[in-house]
Amino acid sequence: MNSKNAQILAIFLAISVISAEVHQFQIGYRPNLRQRLAAEGKLAEYHQKQEAARKTLVQAGAPIIDYEDMAYMVQITLGTPAQNFVLFIDTGSSNLWVPDITCAGGKDATCGSYCKSTPYDACLTFCQEECCTKTPQILSTADACQSKHRFNSSLSSTYVTNGQAFDMTYNTGEVKGFFGVDTFCFTNTTACATSQIFGQATTIGEAFGKQPEDGIIGLGWPALAINGQTPPLFNLFNQGQLDQPYFVVYLAKIGPTSQLNGGTFTAGGLDTANCESQVDWVTLTSKTFWQFKLGGASAGTYSSNAGWQAAADTAASFIGAPKTVVEGLAKAVGAYYVSLVGAYFIDCDAVAPDIQFTINGKTYNMPSTSYVVSAGPGPCMFAFYSLTAGGFYPAWMLGPPFMRAYCHVHDMQGARLGLSKVLAH
Repeated sequence: MNSKNAQILAIFLAISVISAEVHQFQIGYRPNLRQRLAAEGKLAEYHQKQEAARKTLVQAGAPIIDYEDMAYMVQITLGTPAQNFVLFIDTGSSNLWVPDITCAGGKDATCGSYCKSTPYDACLTFCQEECCTKTPQILSTADACQSKHRFNSSLSSTYVTNGQAFDMTYNTGEVKGFFGVDTFCFTNTTACATSQIFGQATTIGEAFGKQPEDGIIGLGWPALAINGQTPPLFNLFNQGQLDQPYFVVYLAKIGPTSQLNGGTFTAGGLDTANCESQVDWVTLTSKTFWQFKLGGASAGTYSSNAGWQAAADTAASFIGAPKTVVEGLAKAVGAYYVSLVGAYFIDCDAVAPDIQFTINGKTYNMPSTSYVVSAGPGPCMFAFYSLTAGGFYPAWMLGPPFMRAYCHVHDMQGARLGLSKVLAH
């Protein structure tokens, strides 16, 4: 290589390093639907309806994914100029979708029912501005799209049509529409990916209307995506927008009320403000979910070292595990099952032992402050549920209760999951 070419290469590399960044922003939080219904005394009625829907889906062979239990969200934009959306973060799926302007015929005369009970400042993030008054008016709901922000492709100069249709069925309901291509950004950051394929939903299930968020951002691997599309975080890395191939999820320990600061999302590096510097790396067993081998689980006198496939999952507010394990852990910590509502409860002031997980030969302690979850007046909820896994789905979904004890570092290049203890604040 001659000196001139060497200088050009050096300049190019310098520009590449400068253009890549570490981006950090807040994760919003609000209690999941089961917590809210428990506080309102409506969980039994909800459970009966969900069980009927679940039986129908099991017969149809559809995956059981209940997005009504999601609790954490981020703000993103699509298009030029930017159109704003609030999306659930989901490491258990890989597609990005938002409602399209044609969803609900482009009309928007309804405020989501959740806006009524959300503090005004938080409402401005979770709901549309006209729904956020000191005493919001709740109008009749024609369909689930009406309280959502919707994408209008005619307003974006960078939009490109795709033409492919999609149809996804969740326990929460059906979402269907078509794919488009445009610029994606995390709000108020320079973390932007061009040519991002995303779903434009023309129909969303009625239950999605109960949620203040607009759609979902999948953070799983491309192989898990419908049509094998590249998820936004992988696009950011592939386009040289990140210093390192990492994104980190830190979830704060919070109570039963909505908060704008429910944690921190870091893209392109480690989170040194909320997580210890020691990162224990676990090799993934599948590049679909963020899936790994879970060796054992124990609490008090109960212990099981059966070994299972587990996935880190921001979507499930609680931890899903085999029924016999959940029963054993519940008994060990003093939690009890209420069949009428299909959930476990525990005294909020209970002196309960840590639940311990064995991963890659090392023990990770999850304190009771992570798995005893407030649901308003009355007893707290035990943050576990019985998971019936089938096909290639993992036997465990290690949701936010475990993430509140350990930051999760997702390595998109090395196919590893890093666990780092949350710093005391």
